[in-house]
Amino acid sequence: MDSFKKALQKRISEGASRVPFTVRFFTFLHKLVRATAVRSLPRELINPRYFSNMMLRRYGGKFSGDVINVSGWDDGDGEGHRYREYFPKKNSYVVSNAATEAKGIGSMKDSGIQELPLDLNAPLSADLLRRYDVVFNHTTLEHVIHFEQAFENLCALSKDAVIIVVPTLQQVHFGKGYGDYWRPTPIVIAKLFYRHGFTPLVISTNDQAFAAVYIFAIGVREPQAYENRIQPVTQFDMGGQLYGSGLKYADLPELFEDGR
Repeated sequence: MDSFKKALQKRISEGASRVPFTVRFFTFLHKLVRATAVRSLPRELINPRYFSNMMLRRYGGKFSGDVINVSGWDDGDGEGHRYREYFPKKNSYVVSNAATEAKGIGSMKDSGIQELPLDLNAPLSADLLRRYDVVFNHTTLEHVIHFEQAFENLCALSKDAVIIVVPTLQQVHFGKGYGDYWRPTPIVIAKLFYRHGFTPLVISTNDQAFAAVYIFAIGVREPQAYENRIQPVTQFDMGGQLYGSGLKYADLPELFEDGR
């Protein structure tokens, strides 16, 4: 066992670290305010899943053709519905999953929905290039160790649009068979769209102080086809309601000038 793993085992055996009383006191106050807000505010303001579902309801009907929910597990939206319902103009609908024990292939068994085995860590096979009109991916990229390869795959799968939901501020969440590795910023999502031949149309977050913050993003290959259908959204704030923000929108254009 190497020194890092030994240190980790020691950390596990020692349990939680003691923190000063003042830190624990103000942490308690923060949790109290948060608990009150969570119970008092509308769900769409404090639950990132409701935010992403709201955004998907707003934009899902703008797209048509063949749709794939990549790494979609059982296609559930967390509100008792299925994501396939968000794309009323679809011609076909497929869910992909990885061949793993945790939320992997077989999750769509007996659903009547076609399931495709797909590993986002590995390059796509040639037969999958631009196979689908719309590629949808919800809260998966943070669990893929080869993040840029996964993003490239999402873009390569699509001949028209990519819709991504990924946490930018959230507690660590992992379990047997899957890890938790990344928290991308809205800026890098926009830049990666440009890098892979897409124009970002919607970059938005549920910036608030009481729960996790998600990025909801849409990128398209042919932006002129959506000029009269989707009004561009450039909302790059993340965590500003809680931490304040040093983001200067006037400095953003130069980050996208080279398209990379």
